Amino acid sequence: MMLSALARLARSECDVIGTARDGETLLQEVRELHPDLVILDIFMPEMDGFAAGRRIMNEFPQTRLIYVTLQPDQSLIAEATRIGASALVAKASMGRSLAGAIRRTMGGNAGNQ
Repeated sequence: MMLSALARLARSECDVIGTARDGETLLQEVRELHPDLVILDIFMPEMDGFAAGRRIMNEFPQTRLIYVTLQPDQSLIAEATRIGASALVAKASMGRSLAGAIRRTMGGNAGNQ
C-alpha cells in the first residue's frame, strides 16, 4: 500500500519507470533502468535503504536519492547525507513534502525535509 501511494505521489512530479518492494529488486531495477532519481525507504526487506543507497551511489554516482522513513531523526538524516541523499522525507508528511523534495532534487538543490 505504501509503495503504490509513493508511486502515485511521485507521478505528480516525474515519470515513474519502476517500483521495487525490497532492496535487492531495487538494485536490479536501477541497473536495468538507469533512473535519474530513486526514492527509497530506509527500512526495506532483503537489503535496507542505506545499504542499497551506498551501492547505487557506487555504481551510478549521477543518480539522485530521496529517502522516506517513518520516524526521521538526526542519526538517519546524517547517514542519508553521508550516502549522498538529496532529501529525507517523513512518511507522515509525504503528501506535502515529497513533491517539493523531488522538485528541489531534480533542480539540483539538496536539502532535508
